[in-house]
Amino acid sequence: MKTIDRIQFLSNVLIVACTRMNNSDVGKLVKAVVTYATDGTRPAMDDLRLETYFDLIAQDLDSQRTAAEAKSRKCSESAKCRAAKSTVRTAAVSKKISEETPPATANDREVESDSDFNVSNPTSSFERMKQVYIKTGNNESQAFEAWKLLTADERTAAFAHAQRLQGDLISRSYLFVYLRDKEWNKLGVPQGGLPQ
Repeated sequence: MKTIDRIQFLSNVLIVACTRMNNSDVGKLVKAVVTYATDGTRPAMDDLRLETYFDLIAQDLDSQRTAAEAKSRKCSESAKCRAAKSTVRTAAVSKKISEETPPATANDREVESDSDFNVSNPTSSFERMKQVYIKTGNNESQAFEAWKLLTADERTAAFAHAQRLQGDLISRSYLFVYLRDKEWNKLGVPQGGLPQ
């Protein structure tokens, strides 16, 4: 039997008991209710009035306990169902991504072998670019949109330049500005090549 953390019961029964019984009997009734709520044992009572009040409160506690157990089972089943749906959804998304990724060109294979960078897949290449560039800031979605607008050669050049970047991160532009302004071109770096 599940214990009840909060004892909620018909307050009107306790109010009536308090008005019609002495304090000692009310104390016995409350102690019996607490014992029943915490460990499920029905204490023996020598007074018929106490037993009647106790039975009314115990019925209410039993009803609450049954409702709580049913709710717990329902929540547990819902959680299992959500977990199963999430697993199926993740598998479907993974399959869709793998089907949508175009076959790699010779240039792509060269880049991937060096740094796991697939220029033809904007999402995965952007994730790799963020790892290399480091200073992304809080406008990552804008940076991703700028990344998607770049050609494959521009992405490769930007990534190659980012790999060579050294120095203080504070003086470096945020990734969005770097991509929007195509800063790798301003520094005289030829497009299309990775560092040797």
